[in-house]
Amino acid sequence: MEEDFVDAPEDCTIKEVAPALIALHPLNKSVVVAVGPELRIFDLVANCPIACQDNKDGRSHVDSIRSICFHREGELFASAGDDKLVKIWNADSWHCTKTICSEKRVSAVCFSWDSQFLIFADKFGAVWVTTTINADNLNCKTDKAKPLLAHCCSIITGLEISPCGRLIATADRDFKIRVSIFPKNPLGGAHEIQSFCLGHRNFVSCISFLGGQADCKELLVSGGGDATVCLWNFMTGQLLDTLEIGAVVSLTLPKICLKVMVGLSSYTDKVDNRTSSAVTDLSVSSDGSVVAVAIERFYGVLLLSCSLQSRKLVLLEVESWFARKLHANKSSI
Repeated sequence: MEEDFVDAPEDCTIKEVAPALIALHPLNKSVVVAVGPELRIFDLVANCPIACQDNKDGRSHVDSIRSICFHREGELFASAGDDKLVKIWNADSWHCTKTICSEKRVSAVCFSWDSQFLIFADKFGAVWVTTTINADNLNCKTDKAKPLLAHCCSIITGLEISPCGRLIATADRDFKIRVSIFPKNPLGGAHEIQSFCLGHRNFVSCISFLGGQADCKELLVSGGGDATVCLWNFMTGQLLDTLEIGAVVSLTLPKICLKVMVGLSSYTDKVDNRTSSAVTDLSVSSDGSVVAVAIERFYGVLLLSCSLQSRKLVLLEVESWFARKLHANKSSI
């Protein structure tokens, strides 16, 4: 008997779901969560939600938001994503003050240290810059950005301005980190390269400078698809230390937690797959001494200590929500 097959509709496609993003105001005034094309803002002082207002069409974006950030002083907020729009918001009134049209989908965004410029990167490997203030002071005036630098057709995954404001670091999917001189007039382009940080064996997913403006330590930390966190001297490009995250997690967590982490039906057959989990994000404390690391498919956070004297990364603690819940359940039995 012949089997009947039902053909799927030609227009039946699976759309990629963008991960949710979260940004906390530098002064703890508000928290912003980006879910798909929506910005959800909560006022931590008044303890109530806030609606952002875009005078152009009444909504923030029409496609998934891929990057959000506050300026270091919290006056401005930026959002960008797959609709090729980059928006600058007043973080007090939450009105859109400027909209920039990108030629490609945007993958990363950040402000200059003095908040005069907004820098964003696209999925073609180009980094662009624009001023944060419109010349005619009209809200949501559409503007064009100027090219700053490029990574030669490699998707930009990370974009950071140094605490001193004089350098810009960009990371990509071709395993490299570029540190460039951020010029006084960035609208003319950033043509001088300070260093390349080379050492990751897979794509670089996130980067962050250590230290503040008054205490620039010449240190940069990065995470990647090779399940490592690396510590660099960004002035010279020297790799100072590498921490194998997969090995750290395997020695710290019980087997049942690792089984959940790697999503395997049989832990014993494919245990080595746990080391392939990529570092998805990291955050550095204000003094640069602690680094929080998020790992793909891992329900928790790794806390690392960064010794500024010996310039080494050491595991402080593994905060596993699954392990904590498992322990609580066992205690109640």
